[in-house]
Amino acid sequence: MPEGDSLVRLAHRLRPVMQGRTLRHTDFRVPRLAALNLQDWIVNDVTTTGKYLSMSVQAPDHARVARPELIVLSHLGMDGSWQIDAQPSHQTRCIFTLDGHQVLGFSLATLEVIPSDIAHDKLAYLGPDILDLGWNDPNTADALRSQVIRNFRQAADQPIATALLDQRLVAGIGNIYRCEVLLLARISPYRTISELTDEQLAGLIALCHDLMTLNIPPVAEEQSRRSTVDVRPDPSAPFGVRIADATERARAHADRRRRRGNPPVYWVYGRQRAGCLRCGHRIRTDALGTGPTTERNVAWCPNCQRG
Repeated sequence: MPEGDSLVRLAHRLRPVMQGRTLRHTDFRVPRLAALNLQDWIVNDVTTTGKYLSMSVQAPDHARVARPELIVLSHLGMDGSWQIDAQPSHQTRCIFTLDGHQVLGFSLATLEVIPSDIAHDKLAYLGPDILDLGWNDPNTADALRSQVIRNFRQAADQPIATALLDQRLVAGIGNIYRCEVLLLARISPYRTISELTDEQLAGLIALCHDLMTLNIPPVAEEQSRRSTVDVRPDPSAPFGVRIADATERARAHADRRRRRGNPPVYWVYGRQRAGCLRCGHRIRTDALGTGPTTERNVAWCPNCQRG
């Protein structure tokens, strides 16, 4: 399932093609939307909330409709995608034709076209978005942080590994970042929320936000691979690590380009054969969840994550 940074990158790609443009033709290939026609509607914006993508569309002035503003709300699920100028297939769920381009949705887990107030209500169950711009403003970051910690405290018996994926507590974190931040923090995935301090919870959220921010524009280039390895030791920082600054990242990227082969991009995720990037110990993979339907494999290092 895509991480929140994947959705932000997707919205960044779609905006130049869609924002402010007129829909010349729409083709919805799901039964409940088959009769819907948004021809001549204007795309106001493309935004994200956690792992949801919202396309805000406005009715043309001449249209006589009860709801002149609608939201095309989608969730990619495990296999979904939005692509520009791709070839339609049996997995296509909708096609938007604009001047010069087509935008196609494939295998979408959720696809709805609903009024903006209903869309707001549907997303109200989500916790604060880990990539909300408010995290960059000290005036709002404290409120977001406090809300996330309050949400975590309401799930006191949950292991931290499942809590980080619980979109009701904090939205946008996926399995990759869950594994990586717990490794960097040296925290066992089995530690419950009740066993962690507010400072530890705040540190995990801050580290996750900062790692994800490295992988979205304007910091990340459009075609760059996701990576979590740009951190540096810092005894004064939470968990003894900090995000590398721009100069350090540029130097590290140059070094990686000079090496042969594919340099590692994760500390534990996907490294079951190679071992922990920090210590070389064998990676363990366990299925964790709040129930059988929510279990996901968490990769972790028993040597590093003893806390």
